[in-house]
Amino acid sequence: MRGNLLVGAMLTLTFIAGCTSPVKRVGGDAGPAGSPSTSASPPSPSASSAPATGSAGPSAPATRSATPGAPATRTSGPATPLSEIRRTDWPNAVIRDLKFCGESDNSVVFRNGSNGFDVPCRILPGGARPVYAEFLTEEPANAPSTEDALVLVELGNSNAARRQALVPVQLDYTGRERWARPIILGDNSSPSGDRVMTFVSYRVVGETVQATVRKLDGGTETRRWRTVDFAGNWERY
Repeated sequence: MRGNLLVGAMLTLTFIAGCTSPVKRVGGDAGPAGSPSTSASPPSPSASSAPATGSAGPSAPATRSATPGAPATRTSGPATPLSEIRRTDWPNAVIRDLKFCGESDNSVVFRNGSNGFDVPCRILPGGARPVYAEFLTEEPANAPSTEDALVLVELGNSNAARRQALVPVQLDYTGRERWARPIILGDNSSPSGDRVMTFVSYRVVGETVQATVRKLDGGTETRRWRTVDFAGNWERY
């Protein structure tokens, strides 16, 4: 009998000890439903401690936020291909039918941002940038729709009378040559050439062009233009 009591007491103590032993927990936030268990593998390093990489390949996997139920977000992926007009090297571009520059040739050839004449024509002067949008009528009409560009061009020497213009540029039907369409002409400079109207900023809104200009008196104003005919000529409104 005594032996039976001792065995029963030992079994009782073993059961109590097993129920009161602490449960080992794994640190970190709870993962989203369906994520693999972390108890069988060591915790992964945080994003801040991971080494930086230049770029991820096109097959980079989606990652999830630590917040439960957060949707998957792709950290990187295939880059959106650039349209042909965006591939233009504007400082060294060849633009056809740009009569504003006063050349007798059908094409204006820019090198390092200038056509190199004594009275130079400069493209995107002063750090100006092109604007891209689909806003010009395709020629011929059945040609595929492509993105167009609006660029700033300036005619004249920096220490003399100058005049600026916004030039819409369109790819031809082959997608290789760049053609100037009717331009938006800035105001004439002052008679002495010491004051010049400049385009401070410009953008395309639908099929219209809006710009902030600095006038000869130094004041600024917003101007808007729209096309008035199938040839693409512009009027201020």
